[in-house]
Amino acid sequence: MPRAGAGGGGGHVSSGGHSSGRISGGHRVGGSRAGSGMGSGMGNGMRGGFGGGFGRGPRFYGPRRTVYVNTGNNGSGGNGGSGGGLFAIVVLAIFLIIMCIVFVIGSGSKTKSTIERKKLDTGNAYINDCIVDEIGWFDNVGKTEKKLKEFWEKTGVQPYIVLHAYDEELTSDSEKQEWAEQYYQEHFTVENIFLYVYFAEQNTDDSVGYMAYVNGKQTSSVMDSEAVEIFWNTLDKYWVTRMSTDDVFTNTFHDTAKTIMRVSTTGKDVMKWLLIVVAIALVVCAIIWLVKTKNQRAREKAQEDERILNTPLEDIVDAKADDLTSKYLNEDQK
Repeated sequence: MPRAGAGGGGGHVSSGGHSSGRISGGHRVGGSRAGSGMGSGMGNGMRGGFGGGFGRGPRFYGPRRTVYVNTGNNGSGGNGGSGGGLFAIVVLAIFLIIMCIVFVIGSGSKTKSTIERKKLDTGNAYINDCIVDEIGWFDNVGKTEKKLKEFWEKTGVQPYIVLHAYDEELTSDSEKQEWAEQYYQEHFTVENIFLYVYFAEQNTDDSVGYMAYVNGKQTSSVMDSEAVEIFWNTLDKYWVTRMSTDDVFTNTFHDTAKTIMRVSTTGKDVMKWLLIVVAIALVVCAIIWLVKTKNQRAREKAQEDERILNTPLEDIVDAKADDLTSKYLNEDQK
């Protein structure tokens, strides 16, 4: 069902605008949207629709079995163990490299936060009554309003949600956008509000309505165009799940705040840590090789000492005599 948290789709070009110095924009779930970020410029962002079944979570395809490596001890003491440890380190380094490459490729399509944002300090108190539900989608408005306070605590931006019942007089997206801007103008005297408005279709439960946002004048440093894009992407992700409407919006605002208030890890960051990990792995490999070589030499010396100790004294004397004889004969021949 297209209701929030019950799946849905659709999409055509939406419109955005600004009024009284405020920034606003529109959106349709799974489709394209337009809006404006910092300043008065507008931009359209095309995005594909959703695929797959509803309610599916991510799948992790982990290793199915453990591989045991035959190190070939063959009575050589700790050689096999050292060789096995060295091999394990090399395999681990290769695994980490592959995982980092997969991470970089996989995260390339995700919306990232590239701007360092600071929490607004407006002195405005949190507005507890921040949900207007005209279509009865929320199960517990009061509880959800309390949870939305987390977004305000992290960003300083006041979230405000309006689910507007079907209005036959609003026939176009631009008219709905203007309605949202006028709503802000008439209902608020503070400028730190991020107003989200959902416009229900006539068939409320089977059609996904148009969405709009209006930014207060003070919110542009936090809810800029990139932050709004992150908000829409997050809302899209949760909209098609089997979550309740309450959880859809709670999770959307929670994840949005978490993402936009820190700079996301970039490919350069990943490569930097990759190089550090590989360098550490190589150092560990070198240490293991040195320890292995040292132990090997110690074992050889111990074996030689044991052989000498176990050799009869007369054999040693004869061997020394033979060495001296050979030495003087060589000198006489010179």
